[in-house]
Order: sequence, then C-alpha cells, then structure tokens
Amino acid sequence: MVGNPSLTPSRAQSPKILDVESALVVALRRGKKECMRARHGRAFLFAFTIFVLSAAPELYPADKTSLEPSRDSIIPKVTQIQRADYEGDRPDLKRLHDELTPIPEDNKLASRVLYWRGFALWRRAINGFNESPTPTDLEEDLKQAVTDFKDAIARDPGFVEPKIAAASSLGYLMFLHRKDPTLMQELLQQSSPLLKEAMATAPDNPRLLWVLGPIRWSSPSERGGGQDKAFEIYNKGLEAVRNQKRDVVDPLEPSWGEPELLMGLAWSNLNRTTPDLKAAEQYAQSALKLVPYWHYVRDILMSQIQAAQAKAELPVAGSAFAQTQNQPNAKPIRYFFVLLNRPANGPQLSREASEKLQEEHMANIRKLGVEHKLVIAGPFMDDTVLRGIFVFQADSMAQAQEWGNSDPAVKAGHLAAEVHGPWLIEPSAIHDPAEPPGFEQYTVVLMKRGDHWNPNAPEFMDVMKQHHAFVEQMTDQGNMAITGPFPFSDQGELLGVAIFRVGPEQTAKLTQDDPVVKAGLLKAEIHPWGTGTGVLASGQPMQ
Repeated sequence: MVGNPSLTPSRAQSPKILDVESALVVALRRGKKECMRARHGRAFLFAFTIFVLSAAPELYPADKTSLEPSRDSIIPKVTQIQRADYEGDRPDLKRLHDELTPIPEDNKLASRVLYWRGFALWRRAINGFNESPTPTDLEEDLKQAVTDFKDAIARDPGFVEPKIAAASSLGYLMFLHRKDPTLMQELLQQSSPLLKEAMATAPDNPRLLWVLGPIRWSSPSERGGGQDKAFEIYNKGLEAVRNQKRDVVDPLEPSWGEPELLMGLAWSNLNRTTPDLKAAEQYAQSALKLVPYWHYVRDILMSQIQAAQAKAELPVAGSAFAQTQNQPNAKPIRYFFVLLNRPANGPQLSREASEKLQEEHMANIRKLGVEHKLVIAGPFMDDTVLRGIFVFQADSMAQAQEWGNSDPAVKAGHLAAEVHGPWLIEPSAIHDPAEPPGFEQYTVVLMKRGDHWNPNAPEFMDVMKQHHAFVEQMTDQGNMAITGPFPFSDQGELLGVAIFRVGPEQTAKLTQDDPVVKAGLLKAEIHPWGTGTGVLASGQPMQ
C-alpha cells in the first residue's frame, strides 16, 4: 500500500500515486448502492465502473504462414471499429476483431493492431452492458480484450494506451465478479502496479483521465475522491484533449476521448447529488455534435435526462424536453427539419384560391405553434423549388411527417413536406417569437454530401472536430444562429443545416473556410430565408 496524495497531479510535477488498492476497494463498496440505483435505464455500468490495469503479458503468436499485413490494410479496420463502437454494433465489433489478423512482425505495428483488437472487444462488452437482457458473453469478451492488451504491452512496453484500456476491462470483470472477494482481490493485485505506472508516465492522457473519473466518483473524500474530484478530472481531460496537436495524426495511435469526456460530464451532472439537468443535456448534445450516431448518448443517456426532467417537473427553458409530459417512460422529444418544396406537377391556382390557401397555411402555422409542435417556420426569399422551412419538436420522424402533411398547402398538392432528422441542434438557440411580431432575414446553408464524403476514411473524425471548432468560432463571432447535423446513417444527400445571421454573400465567404467544405466532405447550398423576430438570435433587417 502507498500513501494517499492528491489525485489530480499538476503538469509541472511528477504525479503522486493514488492508493489504488484502498481506493478501489472503498469505491467498490460505495459504488454498489449507486450502481443498483443507476441500473434503471441501463446505465448502471458507468455509475460503478472501477478501472484497473492488467499485469505482465504473454506474447501473441504471429501468424508466420500468412502475408504480413500493411498499415494501409489495417487503418480501414481501425476506423470501422471506432464507428461500430459508437453505433453499438456488437456483431460488427466481433467480426472486426477477428479480421485484424495476422499480427505483424514489427513490434510497434503489432502493438497497435493488438490494441485495436482489444479495443473492439472491450467496447463490445461495454455496449453489451447497455442491452436488455444483458448478453451472456461479456466475460468472454473482457478476458480476451485483457489478453490482447497484455500482448500489446509485451510488444511495446512503453505504449501506455493498452494499459489504460486493460484498466477498464479488468474493472468490468471486477464488477461481474463483485460477489467473489477473492477473485476481485486477484484482479486488483494484477492491476495496481500498471495503474501507478500509467499515472506516473502519462498523467495528462485524456483517456486515462476518462478512466479515472468513475474511481474518483465512487471514492470517499478522505481518499481524494468525491463527485467534485470526478468533475475536476473530467474537465482536465477535456482541456488536455482539446490542446492536443492535430497537425499530424496517425490513425493507428488512439486519439479518442473528447466525446467520451463530454459523455462523462453529462452522466455526472445527471447523477450528482443535486442534478444539473441543463448541464447534463448540454454536455450530451455537445457529444452528439462530435458523434451524431452515438447510440448510447442519443438513445439511452438523453432518454434518462428527459425522464429526470419530467420527474422533477422542472423542464429547462428552451430545452428539447420542455414540452414533455410527466411520464416516466415518455420518449425524448427531438427536432425534425422539414423542407417545403414546390412539386413539379403542382396545381395551378387562381389568385383568389392562392390567397385563400395562403391564409389557411398561415393559420395552420399559428395553430402548430400554439400547440408547441412547430418551433421555427419561415419562407425562402429566392425563387427556387424550395419554398419554406418547418422545424418540429416531435418524438419520431413519422410524427413530424404527419404534422407536415397536415398543412393545407401540402394537402392541396401546392407544397410537399420533406422531413429530415432528428436535427441535432442546441435547444437553447430557439426562443419564443418576440412581441409585437416582426420578421428578420437570415441565410440558410444546406450542407450536402460532398465528393469526398467517407465516414470510414482515417482523417474523417479529425476533419469533423475541426468543423466543430469552426462552428464554435462562427457562433462566438455572432455570424451563426443555429446549426446541426442529421444522423450519418441517413443515406440522403442533405447531411446538415446551418442558419447564419449574415447575408448570403458574407455567408458564402465564411463557409469557404469550413474544414468540411475545404476537404470536400460537404458542399454548401446557400439560400436567403426569413423567420419571426426573436425566434433565433437577431438576423438582418427585412429588405
């Protein structure tokens, strides 16, 4: 056993080592109750996760009868593994693990291949904890993951990432065997030296800090733990990952962490002694902006936040859940973006009939607004087949389509409602219309699939992170009112929408600097557009 110094070492000094054994044992005792409470909603695993590191490895035998794999053949598999993890695709993670063979002769390359093999099964198990009923193969996956991580360490003893990942894998094994103190102690004795080594050699590693967060959460304050310490370490990890240099990125070197840290902050704000539901939702939305297809955050964590808001009867102003009824099993409300198009074969109307239909159309807009269904509406200001926009708060695309089809102009065949979504936007960017009513002009940018769109490309996630930084810059500078993507699983051409507060000419210049446009992942289609005063941050006066 060692002393019990600070758990958040500074960058200028060598970190003091956490009393691993005692902290973990205490965390296991304290975490059991929290774990069972959090299990409702299938997120119990995060409440109780005690991450530890494995001990000395056994070398993974290279397949000398097969051709040596090249980096170029390995990289696409690694990219697919990370995507399958976020999508919660357990069968694909198993398949990709098995396909990452043979193990190369080169020790450095072999260690990276073994790391990603272990990563696939580690994350396969984590996703399994979120399924109901819980799969029966979690222990098998975790044991094989630990083996792969140990073998990666053997090939490159200075490679800290498999030590961090083995920490989590052994932590989940400890949870599975929480009723067997002898086995838990054996796992603990394996892990402690490597955990201390990881903390000593890479104290600012964002993935290590993400792993340490739950330990701090479940440990008592007298041992350097507590909820405040967990928040401190998550925020430190977030700062570290955002400060990493991204000029040269090797796709075989682990660089994940920012979405996971945001998720950790979302979960922690939801489950802290005094929940901060607004912060929980904001962090979850930030994670989804980086990874819109993240199954756990989108479909599980967001639902838990919604349920907590409904139970507390304290919906956050402007929140996506503000109109949710107090029903424990209510579905989370999402935003859906609707393009109102002019059909090629639309009916020809007399002036009188057209004016009457327009009045009915506007009356329907007011009705949907009063019913808290329609949160944004407005016409395009140029003469194309695109005539207007609706944005609905709904709990399914089918519901949004039904509401769109209820419009008199759609019923008459004068307009067609094209629904996209869910639209992953910042809820606080939308407000109630101002009184007295007015009208302001904006510029809508339809972000469509570009010639180089390829989510499986090694550089894809890095470009998307640069895009996220660009969006933050545009918002901070007052150029952008609201923006958000659609799920990457959507096979259509329209992948996202941004609404700028400046005119079309300036918007065109600004979007040329968007990393996703420069890289050819997306192409921008620009249209002048208007909506009611106060709905979004102020736009341009109506011309």
